[in-house]
Amino acid sequence: MIDRIRFVWQLLVLASILVLTGLLLIFYTELNIHPYDFLLSLGAVTAINLITYLIMYKGILKNDREGMVYVLGGIGIKFLLYLLFILLFWLVSKNLSNPFIVTFFALYLIFTFFTAGHLLKLLKNK
Repeated sequence: MIDRIRFVWQLLVLASILVLTGLLLIFYTELNIHPYDFLLSLGAVTAINLITYLIMYKGILKNDREGMVYVLGGIGIKFLLYLLFILLFWLVSKNLSNPFIVTFFALYLIFTFFTAGHLLKLLKNK
């Protein structure tokens, strides 16, 4: 229980830092990404990582066979949610620019490493 609360707290702190950093970079450099698109991407990536962490956390606490199903299910759900987000964003905006794609993958990598680090720490403690 404490691990989940700690993860959610650190995830929100990381998202807040990225909001400030991203908006400062957008306003003070010449990035061709709209702040609304950045905030939407950041919110979606944060929510997707929270959902997948909670699924995988539940799996890590189970026995080996059933836990592996949860972990693989979490990876599959993460993939499908990211695919759904990109598809919906493309359908609404009709344009996926290069700065948006670079920003999305940077956020994806940051949050994936963050979540993987927490899951590995949880496995070490188990």
